[in-house]
This record gives sequence, structure tokens and C-alpha cells, in this order.
Amino acid sequence: MSVEKAPELRVLSFNCWGLRFVSKYRTERLKAVGEKLAKCDYDIVLLQEVWSIYDFQEIRNLVSCNLVYSRFFHSAAMGAGLAMFSKFPIIESSMNKYPLNGRPQAFWRGDWYVGKGVATASLQHPSGRIISLFNTHLHAPYGKGADTYLCHRLSQAWYISKLLRAAVQRGHIVIAAGDFNIQPLSVPHEIITSYGLVNDAWLSVYPDQVEHPPNRFSMNDKELVEIAGTTCDSRLNTWRENISSKDMDDFVAKRLDYVFHSPSTCEAKNAKVVFLERVPKLDCSYSDHFAIETVLSIKLQPIPVQETRVSYSIIDDTLGITYQYMARERLHMRLRIAHLLISIPLIIGVHVAIAWCDPAWLKVIILFFTVMLTIAAVVNGFCIGLLFGRWEFNGLLEFVAELKEQKLLCKQYLVDHPLPFAKS
Repeated sequence: MSVEKAPELRVLSFNCWGLRFVSKYRTERLKAVGEKLAKCDYDIVLLQEVWSIYDFQEIRNLVSCNLVYSRFFHSAAMGAGLAMFSKFPIIESSMNKYPLNGRPQAFWRGDWYVGKGVATASLQHPSGRIISLFNTHLHAPYGKGADTYLCHRLSQAWYISKLLRAAVQRGHIVIAAGDFNIQPLSVPHEIITSYGLVNDAWLSVYPDQVEHPPNRFSMNDKELVEIAGTTCDSRLNTWRENISSKDMDDFVAKRLDYVFHSPSTCEAKNAKVVFLERVPKLDCSYSDHFAIETVLSIKLQPIPVQETRVSYSIIDDTLGITYQYMARERLHMRLRIAHLLISIPLIIGVHVAIAWCDPAWLKVIILFFTVMLTIAAVVNGFCIGLLFGRWEFNGLLEFVAELKEQKLLCKQYLVDHPLPFAKS
């Protein structure tokens, strides 16, 4: 009697660094990505930072023989940069924007303007089961100092974990992938794996891995990729920001790209970092990230979902970070509103003073000063301080309210059901 073989899914997640007018060799690199994907036998491909629909169409044309179904997601002013390709029919899809996603005054970052979020799709697998697919790109930390965007990234981790939890509870095969901009076993990582009811595929395949392996500092560049799974800031990548550091120890390489899966419906069989080679003729890496490839085996008989929740300590840590951020943003909001209130009588006074000014050129200078003062007051005081300030603050209040609900549940579960909780 033959044993039925469990079907497998070969999944790829890749941040393609496709910023228009910014990313060098963007068109050539993304075309090369499409050409390489066309030669591979992936079932599902999730791409991030594909900002141009023309780049998406180029890749789609190249991979359409194998990955028949595709979706490009639109969001905000500049697009989400998220795209999906699949062998299986897409029966439903949507774009879910994060409630908290950067600040408009940080226009050079761009996160607020692109409307980052979670691209979701339901796929019809040949077995008749539904695959719930999630593709995302969380807010980057930026810089080497204090991570001022950590609170927003925590709220984003919480947001996607709620979507994942709902899909897992429906019994779907859940796969979430993308550039999460988080470190393994960090607070956002713990939120996703515990409340989202999913496992990190890399840690499923390599359970002995930890955030910073004891022998990390003795690893060479290749080992950091193959063993630690680093996908960003590797010296093997030609786009590494600090080229002069190529002759230094590679301590800054990070694992930022992930594939998460529902352990109740599928099992991670293999995980590896790919797209390590250079683009032919260009002699550069395909992107400033490497890609993560995972092989998942679909369980013929799904097991019951283990209803874990976020640990008490993780909730406390998240609330502490959020309260600290709220205090800072409340101060900034009040200062900006004060700027607006002070500017109003000042603008009126300057307008009145113009009547007593001579010669004419002085009136022009004062009028120009008044216009600039008005623009600064409206943009900084009204738009950013009052409108966005309240917008962000209400988003933070909602985040805190949801965490407090979980904290109350945590207290009860610690008494009645201590085992299901994830370790802190």
C-alpha cells in the first residue's frame, strides 16, 4: 500500500530595491530578476520594492509561462511596492494599509507617502484547500542611533499578526513573507510568531539558531549567509552602503527577510538565502537584499491550532515603548500647535505694518516674509501638528487599547492555561 506524498510549496520572498530615479540599474536588475525567476520552479513568489508597474509588467511577461497568476498592489501616493506571482489561481486579494506608518514630515524617507501595508491573497490549491498569502514591507529603522520608528513597526507587527491569526483559525494554509525590518527573536518577531500563530520558517528548519549565535563573530561572509541567514548588509552584496567596510569584520549583516508559515497546516522542510550571484554583464548584486527561499510541505491532515497569545512581558515591553513614544509625540504636537497659534497674530501684525513701510521694495520683502511665515504655520502647525498629530495619536491610543485587552486576557490565561503561552 503506497503512502500518499504530501504536496510541497516552493516559496520565494525578495526585496528588489526598485526605487524609481534612485536605485541604480533598476530596469536592468529587475529584468534580470524576471529572467532568473523564469528559469526557476517556484510555486509562489512575493516581491517587495517593485514600485513601478512597468517593472512589474516586465517581470510578469518573463515568468508568465510558469507563474500564471499575478497581482500588483496599489496604495497611497506612490504605491505599496508589493507584487505576487503564483502557479495557483488568485480567488481574492486586497491591500490593507497600516494605521501607523511613519511621519509626513520625514518626506525623504517616503514610508508615509507609499502607504505601506499588507498585501493579502487567497489562492486555490489543487488539493482544494485555500492558501492565505500575506506580503509586506515594514517600516525601516533608519540610521544607527535610536530607533524612533520602533513604535510604528511594533504596531505594524501587531496589525499583521491579527490578520495571520484570523487566517490560521479558519484552517487555511498561511504563508506570510517579506522584508519585515526586524531582528530574529526581537519584540516584533515575538508578537508575530506568538499572536499570529505562525512559525519562522528559518527557525523551523534550523531550530538551534538564535539571534546572535555564539560563533557569529568567527563566521566568514558565506557562513553568515548560509548559517545565520543574513539577507541585508552582507559584504557579499555589492550594494552594501559602506563600501570601505568590506575589509572589516561583517558584524552588521542582518536577517531582515522572513517567511512565516502556519505549523498546523504546513511544515518547513528547507530554507536558504538565494540570489547571491551577480547580475550578468552588470557585475552587481540583484538587489541590496538577498532573497529567502523556503520549501513548505502541506500536511495531509491538519493538526489542531495551538491558541498561543503574546506573553505578559512582551506586552509590557511594547506598552512601555509606546508610552515613551506617545510622550515625545505629544510634546512635538503641542509645540507645532503653539507655532501655529503664535504665528497667527504675528502674521496679522506684519500685514498691518506693511501700510507704514517705505520704500516699495521693503514692502515686497516683508510680504515675502509673511507668505513664508504663513506656509510654515499651515504646514508645520496645522497639517503636521494638528491634523497628522491627532491622526497618529488616535492610532497610538487604539494600539494601546488593544494591547491592554490582551494584557487582561494574559492575566486570566496565566492562571487557567499557563502552557499555551509563548516564551518571553
